[in-house]
Amino acid sequence: MRILFLDGYGVTLAASHGGLVIKEKGGGRRSIPLSDVDMVVVATSGVSITSSAIRLLTGSGIELVILDHRGIPVSILYTSHYTRTPDTRRAQYEAVHNGLAIQVMQEIAYTKAWNQMCVLRKFRHHAPEEVNSSLASIREALDNLAAGHPSMDVARVRRWAMSLEAGAAKAYWSGIASILPSELGFDGRDQDAPDPVNAALNYGYGILYSIAWRSLLLAGLDPYAGFLHTDRSGKPVLTFDYVEVFRAHLVDEPIVKLLLRRWRPGYSQGRLDPGSRRRIAEEINKNLSASIGGRKLENIVRSNALELARSLRAGREYRAWRGC
Repeated sequence: MRILFLDGYGVTLAASHGGLVIKEKGGGRRSIPLSDVDMVVVATSGVSITSSAIRLLTGSGIELVILDHRGIPVSILYTSHYTRTPDTRRAQYEAVHNGLAIQVMQEIAYTKAWNQMCVLRKFRHHAPEEVNSSLASIREALDNLAAGHPSMDVARVRRWAMSLEAGAAKAYWSGIASILPSELGFDGRDQDAPDPVNAALNYGYGILYSIAWRSLLLAGLDPYAGFLHTDRSGKPVLTFDYVEVFRAHLVDEPIVKLLLRRWRPGYSQGRLDPGSRRRIAEEINKNLSASIGGRKLENIVRSNALELARSLRAGREYRAWRGC
C-alpha cells in the first residue's frame, strides 16, 4: 500500500494540476502524482490541508487519516459511496440472528492466537525455555477454541472466546517480553503503560486500524457493527475485530525485529518523537509489501475483508487468514 505519511510541522498539502503538492515551511515544494498514493496519513498537528486537496482525495477514492500522538485514528475521511454495500451490510446485521456471528467471532479469536503462535516461533531461539512455555499455553487455548462452545447465545460465546483469546495473548506477550532486552522495561502488553515498546506498538496498531478500516469499507462492510467486540456507540468495533487477525504479522513482528537490531524509539513525556513515528510507519509500510505464501500482505488484508463479506452474503463459514 502506498501511504503518503505527513508528520512535519508547517507542512501544507494542496492540490495542483490534478495531483498533490507538499509545501514545506522553508519554501520547499514537491509534487506527488495521485497514482502514487492509496492513503494519506497525517501524524502531527502541524499539517495543513487545503479544501481542494480534500476534494481531490475523496473524489479519487484516497482516504485521509488523522492520527493522534499515540497513532490512533481520530478521523478518517473517505468517499461517500462504495459498491455492494446494501446486500453486504444486511447480511452482516443478520449474522447476529442466524448464528453465523458465533462462527465469525470464534474464527477471529482462533486466528489471532494462531498468528501470534506463528510469529513467536520465529523468535524462539532467543529464549527457548520461556518461549516454549508460552507456546504451550497458546496451543491449549487453540485446542479449546477449535472445540467450540455448545451455546448458541452470542453474548455467552463472546465472553468465552474473549477469555481464551486474552489468555493466549498474555502468554504470547510473556514470550515476547522474554526475548527483548530488559533495558526496554517491557513486561507485557499494556496500551496505557509508560514504556517505549508499548508506545511503539500503539503507534503501529493505529496505522493498522486505518488500513483495516479502509479494507472493510471497500468490501462494503459496516466498520461499526462487530462480532467479537461488543457494539459501542461511535466505536468501529468490526475494525477492532479485523485487526486482531493481522496484529502479530503486520505490526508486532517488524517492531520486535527492529528492537532486536538495537533500534530504540525516542520517547519522552508519554510520546514518541517524530523520527520514531516515521521509522515505525516506514517499517510497517515495507512489511505490507512483503510476501507470505507468495502473496503480499497488503493484498491479503484487502482480500480477506472481501472474503468476510462474501461469507456473510452467502451464509457460509468465514475463514480468516493464517500466516503459517
